[in-house]
Formats: sequence, structure tokens, C-alpha cells
Amino acid sequence: MGKPRLRRPKIWRLLIAALALYLAAGYIAPRVHWVSTEPAIEADAYGIPPVRPAGVRAAGVLGVHTQRSHDAVGSESEVIRAARAADVDFVIITDHRSSDAPQELWRTQARYEEGVLLVRGQEIPLGGDVGRVLVFGLDTALTHWEGELEAFGQLLERQAGTAVVAHSRSPRTRDSWRPRETPGIVGWEVFDLADIGRTRLSDPWVVYHVLALVASAPLGRAHQSLLRLHRAGFRQPGVAAFDSLYPWNRFTAVGALDAHPKTRVADRLVPGYEPFFKSVVNHIELRRPLPSDAVEAMQVLAEGLRAGGVFISFGDTRLARNFVLQVATPDRAPTGVGRPVGLAPRQYLRAGFWGGPSKRLLYRVVLNGEHRAWVAGAELAWPLSEPGIYRVEVYRYGLQVGPLVWNLRPWIFANPSWVVPGDE
Repeated sequence: MGKPRLRRPKIWRLLIAALALYLAAGYIAPRVHWVSTEPAIEADAYGIPPVRPAGVRAAGVLGVHTQRSHDAVGSESEVIRAARAADVDFVIITDHRSSDAPQELWRTQARYEEGVLLVRGQEIPLGGDVGRVLVFGLDTALTHWEGELEAFGQLLERQAGTAVVAHSRSPRTRDSWRPRETPGIVGWEVFDLADIGRTRLSDPWVVYHVLALVASAPLGRAHQSLLRLHRAGFRQPGVAAFDSLYPWNRFTAVGALDAHPKTRVADRLVPGYEPFFKSVVNHIELRRPLPSDAVEAMQVLAEGLRAGGVFISFGDTRLARNFVLQVATPDRAPTGVGRPVGLAPRQYLRAGFWGGPSKRLLYRVVLNGEHRAWVAGAELAWPLSEPGIYRVEVYRYGLQVGPLVWNLRPWIFANPSWVVPGDE
């Protein structure tokens, strides 16, 4: 008689089944949404002005660290290669300066390489448990700032520096921004990709996300897995704080990466820059094309940030460049994103994509930080019936059956349009 066959212990079958159910739930859970939508207004039928082409823009990333920081290993050449592969126009580096780092490493504020504008900025902690800022355009590289916040604002004004509140609502509370007043600071980080990742570390789906990142990297789809960390969409603490600050501040909302390559494996950065650069991208409206002089181009970018004509895209950067958001009135030229406008009769928020896409789009209208409506259609034409601060978000999806939406993906987050009473 032969030996009896050994049976695999049932516990392994249960573990494999549990893992399969866990991975299936991790895949399905963020893709199923119940959304009550209303159809888009037929603009032509109501004589609503059409979406007009956007003006001059530049797309790029913010919050990138290189080997000049004590906690990163990437080089500027690797940053440039990743920027070209990701089809972005500029990169704003925000390294930490250690106390023994020579000033010469920061002497060049900006330069062009292979058609990409590289801006050398800094991430600076402010004393007194204030928080952190991303800064570019300063003549001096700082390790930190221990003075008063008002004095820091005066420094920004004297040197024509541009600062953005970093880690506005970080899960690492020591980094979160605390004061209400922000003299001289023009931007507010509503999204930080690294902070979103840190939040996922306490999420029950953390194993799913880690496995997805590992599996997607060899397929060139790591950026898709990074975006899946963004499970909460635009309902983020940084966005809620941004909306709550309207009465006191008029920040420009930006998205940052906080990308820190930590090591090299077979001479490749881990994590690499390219997946980050394909994820959270800022699109800035400019008064003119970026000049050939790099420092002047940096100043043009800063002007665009201050003016507020910025929207943030999550993936599909090339298609996102087609996005247009305007306040349209029949007898006036349209007003772009981030600009204040007086309330007038037959006035609409108009949004769409000049040159596509035109299918499977959902628009979300937010007024004074409160949800107003989901609108399904190729374009948005939302009547402005009252003054307020209007925001528009754009989502893509795979399939919609009644209120059930499959694979809803947050894509565009636009800065608000300030609609004031017509006599102001």
C-alpha cells in the first residue's frame, strides 16, 4: 500500500480565501459610489455662451526633494528626465537645507534643462509650532525661521519670494499649519500626496495598496496606484480647511508631492520621480508664455500663482490641459478661474474640455464650501443666482446605472471663482 496523501491544512485554505476576499474588497470598495446627478443644461438651446479656449498655461509639479535634502537621494538630472517623461513644463524643488550645507548649492534660483523649467525652492519650518512653508524666489537659503510670522511675510515682500503653506492638515500633526493669519503667503496645499499616503498607513486597506504599488511598478502603472491612495477624493482635511478660510484669506489652492526618493536599487531610484510627476499636477494660467530667461520665467509662474488662475489634475495630464472653467455672460468677455466677478443676469459657470474628452464626466458644484449639485454631461453650465465663492470639481467614471457609479475617479480640482454683488 502506498503512503496516504497528505492534505493541506484547512487553515491555509482559509487564509488564501481570506486574502482573496480582502484584495477583491480593496479593489471594489473605492470604485462603487452612489451619486444623485442631474443632467447638464443644453447650453445652445438656452443661448448660453460657449466654452472659450483657455489662455496661456504651464503645467508642473511642486514639492520635490533631491540629494540636497538630508532625506532624499535623487539628482536634478533624474528630475529632468522624469519631468520630460511625465510631460510637465516646470518642477519646483523644495529641498531642506541642513545647517552645514553651503549656500552655493542654492545660488542658482532657476534654470532650464531640456525644455523643462527647474526652480530651486526650499521647504522651511517656521518657529513657534507655526508649521511649514514651500518657498521659492528668496536670495538666501534658510534652514528654518525662528522670527515672528509677520517678519517672515516682510522678508517675502522684500525679496519678492513666493510661499505656499505646506502640509496644511498633515496626519503628522507637528507639521500642520496652525495660525489663521498668513502675511505674505499666497498658496495653500490642499493636497499632499505623501500625506495622503501616510493617512493610508492607518487604513484597513494598507496591505492592498502596498501590493498594488509593488505589482504596478513593473507595468509602468505605479502612478495609477499612487492615485488610488486618494480614496477619499476631494473630501480631504486640507480642502475643508481651505474652504473654511474664505472670510480671512484668499489663498491659491495647490497640490504637492513631497516626493523623497530614499534609496537606489540596481541604480534606479526607489521610489522614482516619474510616477509622482504623473499624479498631482498644477496648471497655472499665465499672463504670457514662459520667457526664455529662467529667473524671469520663475517670476511669471509666481504671478500666476498669486492671481489664483490654477487648477490641479490627478493623472491624465495631457487631457487635463484641455480643461476650461469660466464665468460666462452673453454680453461680456468670459472670466477665468480664480478671478473675482460681479454678479449679473444670465450668468453661468461654464466648464468643459476644449478638444475632449466629452464622455463619462461628472461635475460637482460647491458654493461657500457646501455641496450644491452633481451634474452629468460633457460640459457644465451652472446658473449663478447668488453671490458667493464657487468651486468646480471634475470626475471621470467607467459606468453609470441610475445612482450607481462605477470607478468614479476625482480628476480636476479648480480654484474658486469669487462672485460678488454686481454693485461691488
